[in-house]
Amino acid sequence: MSLIQELDRLKIPLEDIKSATNNFSDENLIGRGGFGRVYKAQLCLSASTTSSTDRGTTVAVKRLDVRGGKSGQGKREFLMEIFMLASYKHHNLVSLVGFSDERGERIIVYEHEFHGSLDRHLATNLTWVQRLQICLGAARGLNHLHSGVSQGHRILHRDIKSSNILLNENWEAKISDFGLSRIGPTNQEFTFLITNAAGTFGYLDPVYVTTGILTKESDVYSFGVVLFEVLCGRLAMTKEYKDERRSLSHLAQLHYKEGKLDEIIDPNIQKEIKPNSLRTFSSIAYQCLKQNRKQRPTMALVVEQLLISLEFQTGCRRITQIGLWGSSTGGGPWSFQLGSNQKLRKITMDHKNWIYSIAFTAEDFSGVSESSQRHGGHDGPSGGTISEVINFEVDEEITEIHGTVGSTNWLWSNCMVISSLVFVTNKKRHGPFGKEDGTSFSVSCDVGSFAGFYGRSDFKKGIPIASSSMTQKISYEGEIFIYRGSNVHLAKLQRPVLASCKYLKFQLGNPNIFGAYFNTPTLGMKTRQVLGNAFPVPNPESRLNPCPDPVPKNP
Repeated sequence: MSLIQELDRLKIPLEDIKSATNNFSDENLIGRGGFGRVYKAQLCLSASTTSSTDRGTTVAVKRLDVRGGKSGQGKREFLMEIFMLASYKHHNLVSLVGFSDERGERIIVYEHEFHGSLDRHLATNLTWVQRLQICLGAARGLNHLHSGVSQGHRILHRDIKSSNILLNENWEAKISDFGLSRIGPTNQEFTFLITNAAGTFGYLDPVYVTTGILTKESDVYSFGVVLFEVLCGRLAMTKEYKDERRSLSHLAQLHYKEGKLDEIIDPNIQKEIKPNSLRTFSSIAYQCLKQNRKQRPTMALVVEQLLISLEFQTGCRRITQIGLWGSSTGGGPWSFQLGSNQKLRKITMDHKNWIYSIAFTAEDFSGVSESSQRHGGHDGPSGGTISEVINFEVDEEITEIHGTVGSTNWLWSNCMVISSLVFVTNKKRHGPFGKEDGTSFSVSCDVGSFAGFYGRSDFKKGIPIASSSMTQKISYEGEIFIYRGSNVHLAKLQRPVLASCKYLKFQLGNPNIFGAYFNTPTLGMKTRQVLGNAFPVPNPESRLNPCPDPVPKNP
């Protein structure tokens, strides 16, 4: 049975379509492109049509150019789009109403999306939150095509662009135009197809153009261009400029690397974007445009990062301190927390048998650097590595920190210190620094969620860092998991937003967490609750006398 026969139930008589569009009147015309024209119509379906669409529904009618030119959509593309829309359904994919293939006409009928295509709204007064929600919806639709349609195959769209993202009355995104789409297998690490490059100039993956090899990462590249269109309020290509500004992909990458994105962000939204939201959004958009396909994110990761960006913008995420490794009493406290418009660019350390000292340098989006003082002793025993520097790239983000807590074996023996550190980023592994000896610790965080360090150190005798930790941006939750050995205990808060986690403290020699301290806004910021009773402890009185706060009051 042919594909048309299999989809016979979706056929709509040509006469019904001509009547609904006033014989394709210009008064009904709402869009045009290389494929043909789009008309708005109020379609009353004939009784023979079994589509579930209500009679009298407003629809969009795409009348394809069948004159045979290169810009027209051929029979194969026509059938492919019908097959895709009939087979794969998702909230963020446009919905098929039916089609007509009579008397030389090729017509596809969709549900009408009230606000039209995204490209028409790039330079309008859409708020940053609205733009984020649109991007998030489109990302979810594309992620479904890449990983959600079947266990055995995925859909490669091949023509992702802002004009193919439609917006309904609630500004929800719907991916459309599947005529160029291809089906590829998922039972291999990298799905690729050899094809003639197709798509739209300005959005095309340059690797696809030069090699003819299509992968899902080609769609990711195109989506990255769309993200920068939304951020900058302009199309991927513009005839207004004859220089480097003509191509948004090139322009955005250049400004991101130079830390000058503020120069090209849409003025309509520039003042309302919160720095953390911008940092997360721009970072994932930039990763989509990587020349090396292996360095491009999956659409699942894009969805995750856009959600984080939205949470930062709407205030649903907080910065919380997690983990304390080492001593909570030795030396004096210090902290280094990144500002909302800063990225960590450099870590400087003295080390050999342990970490003698550490210092940090951050840089804001305008390129202004800020360095901390050196925390700990200036050096240790002779022969130590003095001032070894980690220089982070612009798009490099810490995702894991590993280390060990040990004891000194020099003039001041048995002093608890951070004996080694390893910093893992989304690009490479830095370290180990120091000597990997003692009790191990590790912590991980999402790309873009790292927020800084806090700890204690002793400057008096050159004894280095006595404790170290990190802070991470996490969601505001109504419960906290307390880990004890191999068991997990759940401590419920009294109400969902009663408190925010301040820190968790580890006992050395015993990996159990024995308490969780909370700031309680309803009782005053200085009041603390100790959830040490989330699990049995040998000495019931111990949880009533928490250790001194290992972080400064105003980090």
